[in-house]
Amino acid sequence: MAGVSGGALAAETCRAGGLGFIAAGYLSSLETIQQEVSIFRKRIPPEGENASRLCIGFIGHGALGSEEAWARVERVLKEYRPVAVQFFAPSIARHPVTKQTNVEMAHEYGCKVVVQVGSIAEAREAFASNVDAIIAQGSEAGGHGLRRDYGNGTLAFAARIVSMREEQSSQIPILAAGGIVDGRGLAAALALGCDGVVLGTRLWASEEALGNQNAKLQLASNESENDQVIRTNVIDQITNSYSSVPWPFPFDSVGALRNPTIETWHGKEQELDAALKEKNSSLAAEYKRARENGDYNIAAILAGEGVGDIKSVGKTYDIVDAISEEAKCIIQQLPRLLG
Repeated sequence: MAGVSGGALAAETCRAGGLGFIAAGYLSSLETIQQEVSIFRKRIPPEGENASRLCIGFIGHGALGSEEAWARVERVLKEYRPVAVQFFAPSIARHPVTKQTNVEMAHEYGCKVVVQVGSIAEAREAFASNVDAIIAQGSEAGGHGLRRDYGNGTLAFAARIVSMREEQSSQIPILAAGGIVDGRGLAAALALGCDGVVLGTRLWASEEALGNQNAKLQLASNESENDQVIRTNVIDQITNSYSSVPWPFPFDSVGALRNPTIETWHGKEQELDAALKEKNSSLAAEYKRARENGDYNIAAILAGEGVGDIKSVGKTYDIVDAISEEAKCIIQQLPRLLG
């Protein structure tokens, strides 16, 4: 969750018993990651039960997009020694010169490697690359993920990845992601054979999350319902027209709340492309400005399909703890169904 999951959110997730990742994104600024690690370590000192839980996530196509980018990631691994790193889009990459994989590089620095995948092909590559854990991201997820035509629904996909683990006699953890916001979703994932879940949208609607406060409040408002979420290519088509690091196919789609921009252009890729290329077109500039100013009549609020069950912007610790307790209660009640 680049731009959302900083040191405070990661630390509070860890304090509640989860594994919180500082989202380094493209790692365009070493100064920013230094600041967030510092915030994390102020909340979780380098000694104690949570001391070794520093985790950092990277967006593959940007953070590993060049030889220089690889060097920056390696510098972060060497300097901060995170217990785990996460890669996504793509999950597996090779150094442009040495051909070493990102998994091999991270393992050299003692890091566990968690990768997020959205397709069976990605999952197979992950297993073959000796990763330490796999996140099965379904199309219901908020934010970036595979285009819907190339992805899978969360439950069916997570179940299949669990089956693949069994077929390979592997024991690596499998985590489900996409539309999960409460203990019911966690219990369902555990019933499928997963070892846990990843929370995105639910933790964006937290006090410790970075990002626009109005966007957080919108996620928790009564107006935001599951059927208002759509997976669309519109946002990336617009932002890719001005971004120095455009999202590549097929990761160029986001789960977001419907708004006038999306309603106008969704399903009209050719028309949108033509509008962006028109002489003196202000479409991209207006979107960029709206994004910077928090104008969500134009800019999109990224959200997953579980958003309808988010009713408040709370403290991260309380959110994670409540989800865990709810899942425990559900699981304890299940034997009653057997009579």
